Amino acid sequence: MHITELFSVEGKVAIVTGGSRGIGEMIAEGLVRNGVRTYITARKAEACDATAARLGEFGECVSIPADLATAEGLAAFVGAFSEREDRLDILVNNAGAAWGAPIDEFPASGFDKVLDINVKAPFLLTQALLG
Repeated sequence: MHITELFSVEGKVAIVTGGSRGIGEMIAEGLVRNGVRTYITARKAEACDATAARLGEFGECVSIPADLATAEGLAAFVGAFSEREDRLDILVNNAGAAWGAPIDEFPASGFDKVLDINVKAPFLLTQALLG
């Protein structure tokens, strides 16, 4: 057996959240360049679509913009993905948010936003995709 065959991801299906920029974009590019049909999602539709178009030059990359921190956005994303695919091989829960404020000024709304995006959304997305 060849090592390239042993660790190949060619022909797999992946989702990269926060895939329109930064680390998520780099992960998505690596997957696309290695033969993975890659779905990216991000809240900003224009950026998500533009990144998918650019990465599409190297292989299959599909943009499904969504706000995964909301129940509606998460359900819409899972529905759109499930209409196109009957399986998922790789899930990269990359999307995240930060809120920079001193602890004595940190608002409850900021705390909720960070937890919703960084903790709740990845859990609920993983759960929804298992079903």
